[in-house]
Amino acid sequence: MAHHWHHHTQVFSLPDQQLTYHLFTRPPAQCKTPGRLLLLHGAGVAGELTWSGILRRLSHWHEVLVPDLRGMGDTRFPDGVERPFTVEQVRDDVLQLLDQRGWFEFDLAGYSFGGLIAMLVAQSRPGVVKHTALLEPALMERADLTTLRRIRQDYSDAAQAMRSENMAHRHAGIVKFLDRVSPHRSSSRRVEQATIHRLAHRPEGFSYALDAVTDAVHRLDREALFAVQRQVMTFYGGRSPEPLKQFHRQMAATRTDWQCVEVPGTDHALPYQKPQRIAYGLDHFYRIVDNGVA
Repeated sequence: MAHHWHHHTQVFSLPDQQLTYHLFTRPPAQCKTPGRLLLLHGAGVAGELTWSGILRRLSHWHEVLVPDLRGMGDTRFPDGVERPFTVEQVRDDVLQLLDQRGWFEFDLAGYSFGGLIAMLVAQSRPGVVKHTALLEPALMERADLTTLRRIRQDYSDAAQAMRSENMAHRHAGIVKFLDRVSPHRSSSRRVEQATIHRLAHRPEGFSYALDAVTDAVHRLDREALFAVQRQVMTFYGGRSPEPLKQFHRQMAATRTDWQCVEVPGTDHALPYQKPQRIAYGLDHFYRIVDNGVA
């Protein structure tokens, strides 16, 4: 981690979770604009690993909170057994952590699964979240809900394979997930193996996160969730599926407080592929909104 951040790792004990989180701090004088930023990672990969490349390049904020969400990283049930969970349970974990830390005003960024959790947090705490950045968030893969629900079933099929005791089936489940989420990804064998290795750290927890989103897409009122978001910027990969990109552009065209940015040369793995571009986008977005430009 960059030298200008002080990094603290702590565990917050909840009734059914040992929630690990990372707190990065620096003197307010060392950043352009002091403030607090909450970063929520995607399914399958821990918080610090997801955000470290972006975090070291940020010029704003003096406190950054990076929790490991249920099923991922070092956050676990007290007995260590992997179990299914809902997106609301993950949201509530985060809300309790925010209360414990005394965070009552902050900026927010969420990637993929964490993007959905970010929107649920903002919905639950109106007026507390100042700005929200979403990196290809779950529930924004397609504009048409029927199509989205069909796609999510493919993810659940992949999740089922990840819970197999057969290692080859687990591997196949991760590949099926990648084929759906990043159909135009790099053909490099080295990149593919590194990605699979990253996602295979806790395959069962990963699979339950995928199932939680599939469950959510059938239950949640997506329009109501989007309607309560304020000062939003979404990021999407230039190599991501065209219908996804169209939906991001559509949302930005219909909302004065909603912007979108395409990150060229990336797919769904954009925070790992272009962390400098994402960090610049976050800094620029929060700066222009605070200055009244957007």
